[in-house]
Amino acid sequence: MSGPKPTRARFVILSLLAAGTMINYLDRTVMGVAAPSLSRELGLTAAQMGVIFSAFSWSYAAAQIPGGIVLDRIGVKLTYFLSVTIWSGFTLVQGFATGFASLLGCRLGLGLAEAPCFPANSRVLSAWFPQQERARATGVFSVGMYAGIGFLSTLLAWIAGNWGWRVLL
Repeated sequence: MSGPKPTRARFVILSLLAAGTMINYLDRTVMGVAAPSLSRELGLTAAQMGVIFSAFSWSYAAAQIPGGIVLDRIGVKLTYFLSVTIWSGFTLVQGFATGFASLLGCRLGLGLAEAPCFPANSRVLSAWFPQQERARATGVFSVGMYAGIGFLSTLLAWIAGNWGWRVLL
């Protein structure tokens, strides 16, 4: 057996990773639910919305390696804390966007802030799970990516319909 001695605590850690990943992916996709009313209110064209949608991916991809370097230097706990705090800030500020530039900046910031999370998940799994359980554990937390989107999108649409797109972001 390679890796840490398995304890029941690893399942709590895994559930936290799955919940965090679910929130992480909801933050990425909520823009799709908000887009019709957001673009109408802010007067954004389809091309501008395309840029807004892709901005997250640009910064997320660009920050993967630097995010991994930060993770290696300062550790999982501080990296996760900073990532979640900063991404939460950008998520909050998105709701106050007044136009293309402010929304673009928020989406770029969100991508930068979320980038270290997947490398951090890998680090956490290697610390808490023996090697022969890591693939299964990865599968479990990966369910969070799509379970949130699949099961909560209707709720998000209802929220946007009742209270507006700013409440979602």
